[in-house]
Amino acid sequence: MSIDTPIKRVNGFSKAVMALAFTGMSYSASVSAAQTFQIGTVFGKDHVTTKMAEKFAEAIEEKTEGEIKVKPRIGSPFGDVYQIGKQIANGQRKLDVVSMSSDVDKRLGIGYMGGLISNHEQARELYGPGGKFLEVINHIGETAGFKMLSWSPTGFGGIIFRKESTSTETLPSDTRYKVRVAPYKGMIARFEALGFSAVPMPYSETYTALQTGTIDAKGASPAEEAALEFADIAYSYLYSRDYFEGIIGVGVNLDWFNEQPEEIQDALIEAGYEATEFAWTDAEAREESFLEMLEDKGVKVIRLSDEEYDEIKKISREAEWPVLRETVGDEIMDMLEEIAF
Repeated sequence: MSIDTPIKRVNGFSKAVMALAFTGMSYSASVSAAQTFQIGTVFGKDHVTTKMAEKFAEAIEEKTEGEIKVKPRIGSPFGDVYQIGKQIANGQRKLDVVSMSSDVDKRLGIGYMGGLISNHEQARELYGPGGKFLEVINHIGETAGFKMLSWSPTGFGGIIFRKESTSTETLPSDTRYKVRVAPYKGMIARFEALGFSAVPMPYSETYTALQTGTIDAKGASPAEEAALEFADIAYSYLYSRDYFEGIIGVGVNLDWFNEQPEEIQDALIEAGYEATEFAWTDAEAREESFLEMLEDKGVKVIRLSDEEYDEIKKISREAEWPVLRETVGDEIMDMLEEIAF
């Protein structure tokens, strides 16, 4: 018995040590499983996209009990949102604020398409939380390698006319003003149909081109952009609503998303929905505040009637959609035509 007693004590001690070791290993594995992402926005701290990113960060940490943490940073710390979009799609980055452009997949040229909607009620239903446009984008993402979780509304587009220019107050325009457009075939066709001479030009060159008179106007400009970036050289802002811009949000690499446990996937989707819903709160009032800011800065804001907006939608569809169909294919255009108003 004198020999058996210490052996039992040693065995008991060993079991206790093993139990503690196992607990420590479990804790270590739990800690290592936690994932932290640094994400960036191209905007300042008060911009709706930044606020959306912050809301997503708050929601995903709460829903995963800290297993996923997201740290938003402002000022585009990781590069251009379009470049980040490509990095998300190819797996270089797993999660960030992105804009998925045609550089990722040519079908994403639909991000700037016109003619889908003409008022804010339609905008929220199509682009807002649970909106069908995001479903189309994520359908493309299934083969392009990404999934969008949230979606921030930038607002309806408009046209900025330079100070020395005589702007138009109706569309189609009777004067073929030279108007800067993004280098998308569909947008070029739309602005030509609206009575302008469309000038594809990089965004970085636009301010100087307006200032010097190389171009007469800049198209595809939401009110916020016009008020904050171009008001000092603008004579008027035609609130044309020819398209709606809502192409920036939180995106993830699809392979990474699919590797996550089901409860994490659900948490990511739910956090994205809540962030989108948050970003869309008072979206129309926010856009109106930027139109008022333009007027306060001495820029003439030109609004159109509901009938005129419906006519712009009709012109955009007739001119742009056949071009887009050639670019993005029948499957995507059929989906878009089905959800359009």
